[in-house]
Amino acid sequence: MAIETWDNLNIVIWLCFGILLTVLTYGVRGYNGKVRKLGAAGYTMFVGALSILNGATLGQYMYDEKVKYDVWGSLGTALGLSVPLLVSVLILLIFYRYRVVKHPEEVVVKGKDLIVSRSYLLSGLSTFLWGGLLLGGVGIAYVVMALVGDREGFLIASTVLIPIAVSFWLIAKYRKWIFKYIVWVLRRKGLLQVEDEKSSSEKEI
Repeated sequence: MAIETWDNLNIVIWLCFGILLTVLTYGVRGYNGKVRKLGAAGYTMFVGALSILNGATLGQYMYDEKVKYDVWGSLGTALGLSVPLLVSVLILLIFYRYRVVKHPEEVVVKGKDLIVSRSYLLSGLSTFLWGGLLLGGVGIAYVVMALVGDREGFLIASTVLIPIAVSFWLIAKYRKWIFKYIVWVLRRKGLLQVEDEKSSSEKEI
């Protein structure tokens, strides 16, 4: 259940503003290569904590105590948790795009493999993507539970698992799509670094 005393929409706005400011700071520092392991962990945990509070607050704001199964409260919690994280993914993706355009050597196609240099900006992006989609799936599962209500049956009960399964599928797919997008951007700008396995092995010899 959401925090009962947090039913003010202004709190949601301020929490979203805090998330946006933190992610922009993370993105700017990551673009300039100034984010280290401890800093990336701090940004990630702070944004995650604010997202949890945002989900609790928005869920309480939309909560309807007059109904037995509260669909709107569950939907508010799901949106409050997942949407800020998914928006953070888009913001960090923009910064990472400009980062690899500035430093194309960080993404190299070697044969059939894609070699990506270690980037705390990319790790934060992946963490927010994983968390946003998973929390969104779990949140939508609660919405489905509220919609199902007292109805029984295996097929009806199994519908609760569908959003979670879809979230795992999206996590696997979107991660691939992100890298495909980065490769497409570099190729379109003529900056894609491609190494032939044979030529690289000959250089080593």
